[in-house]
Amino acid sequence: MYWFVALPDCPVSRPILEELGGSGVLIADHASGRPWLAGRLPATWVRIHTEGAVRLAVLGRTAEVNVCAPGAMRARGTDAREDDSAPLLSALGRIRDLPDLNDLDALAASARGSCHMVLSAHGKSRAQGTASGLRRLYRARHHGVTVLADRADVLARLTGASVETRALAAQLLVAGPPSPLDELSCWTGIEAVPSGSAVTVDHQGDQRLRSWWQLPAAEAPLKQGSLTVAEALSAAVDDRVRAERYQERTLGCDLSGGLDSTSLAFLAAPSCPLATLTVQYTDAANDDPLWAARARQLLPSVGTEGPSLFLAGGHVPAQYAAAGSAPSPTDAPSPLLRGRAVLDAGAAEYTRHGISLHLAGHGGDEVLQATPGYLHGLVRRQPAQAVRHMRGHRARRHWSLGSTLRALTDSRPYGRWLADEARLLRAPERASAPFGWGEPVRLPPWAGPEAETLVAGLLNEAADSNQPLSADRGQHHSLHRVRSAAQIYRLMRQELHTPWVALPFLDDRVVEACLAVRPSHRGTPYAYKQLLTTAMRSTVPGELLARTTKGSTDTDFYDGLRAHRGALAALVDRSELAARGLIEPAALRRALLVPAPHTSTALEDTLACEHWLLHCVPEPLSTDLS
Repeated sequence: MYWFVALPDCPVSRPILEELGGSGVLIADHASGRPWLAGRLPATWVRIHTEGAVRLAVLGRTAEVNVCAPGAMRARGTDAREDDSAPLLSALGRIRDLPDLNDLDALAASARGSCHMVLSAHGKSRAQGTASGLRRLYRARHHGVTVLADRADVLARLTGASVETRALAAQLLVAGPPSPLDELSCWTGIEAVPSGSAVTVDHQGDQRLRSWWQLPAAEAPLKQGSLTVAEALSAAVDDRVRAERYQERTLGCDLSGGLDSTSLAFLAAPSCPLATLTVQYTDAANDDPLWAARARQLLPSVGTEGPSLFLAGGHVPAQYAAAGSAPSPTDAPSPLLRGRAVLDAGAAEYTRHGISLHLAGHGGDEVLQATPGYLHGLVRRQPAQAVRHMRGHRARRHWSLGSTLRALTDSRPYGRWLADEARLLRAPERASAPFGWGEPVRLPPWAGPEAETLVAGLLNEAADSNQPLSADRGQHHSLHRVRSAAQIYRLMRQELHTPWVALPFLDDRVVEACLAVRPSHRGTPYAYKQLLTTAMRSTVPGELLARTTKGSTDTDFYDGLRAHRGALAALVDRSELAARGLIEPAALRRALLVPAPHTSTALEDTLACEHWLLHCVPEPLSTDLS
């Protein structure tokens, strides 16, 4: 288990360090000599740069970060390669001379890759994750000061926090919780730092929150925007390629046959030996293996080809095969319970061939495609184009004309929408507009009255005090989807950190490049992933970019439910959610025995909550956190 904690530059930090494990988990001190960073991270994930009394820690796997400086203080033998250091040294010099930690904003906004940044200067410290939400931060008060960590469960162990029932209730929502409920911590007294924000803690341990990232204006036309996306994605892949080549290691890459993973493979293959992995599921409608095989034939080579790895038949575990076993600890329920055994099998195959890092296309769907909410703004700017797009979406999604017009004419602010959805938690989906600020907010049929009360309370609280992520409904919903996906894959990396899964589509620079393209180009119903196919035109063969299908694993899902019904039924029989009054176990059992397509995602999420609750009780800090 990898984790870190950032402590304030004040006397109480030393006893907190002892609670965490003492010198055995100390990573670095403030310039004052007080403990600053503690945790368990591989040495190559920690780089600390100094300029006088100013210290900046860049925490993340070397291959995923392009911010470095010659002469950097290397924590515990770090052998990080050295990159262009001019922006970093300039920023640290300004912070040294002027006590303004906000000078880190520009550096954070230009750094490539994925990392946490923690700064110590002038008796204060500042910490931040990523704008995408793939690297989050959590905060808690302990001994009267603010303590920060990258995992909420570590702070829960430190402070003795219990599981937060209201957050569990929000996890039950059919389409997932809307913003800001999606960033609720599952532990009492532990708060998530909003993605794209930084926390500054002064010498007394008091905190101040500040946004350092802004959603780009979605104004770039397709031609210009696709060039920027191609540059950002190419740079993100190239950073990983160079790092593995520097270590003389073969890079892995998932090759499902989908456009996202295929693009990553073609970006990486010309520069290094590439081991590709394809999984063949049993669903007859899944044509991924056919496209993956053709892609593998067309991949360029550097002369030394990596192995082509393939999982099929009896080598592919059933969905939910991991339901009866204890997972690696995560700080929130992971919806990957369904496919965890398949992920384990893929990781084992990579490891057997010496792969320590592999690329994956997760997050591509969310960053490359706009949600239909963009129609609300488009009809006001370009009504003729909006009508054409509306016809395409109606045909594909089976919207009625009345519900479509209701969504287009809806003028409610975000807070009012949240409050209205709080009153519709049990209503049919058609009671809400089909698009806009988000999908209809609904509880599953097995949710109990207590869950309804708690979720309605959360929505009403958010309605009174929160602003949307963007004034444009489509951009708001698109960024929300990106951050929701980032949370899923953040939890995946907590479960599976060997080999490490690199997610270039969720790098901040790639997210920015994609979201800066006009939503009408990203969301058009008349082309599949138009932004990616345009960006990759000179990289990926046209016959592969012509794919318009997406592989399905529905058959595998239902087969897995049947095969492992005993283990899943045992979760329901000793339901922790029922003990908290959040679900009706008889209704959940019926849904498990006779699953329905319209509630399958909610069933998946509820089972994941039950499994997590069974194994999540934080152990005392005296237990080794490794």
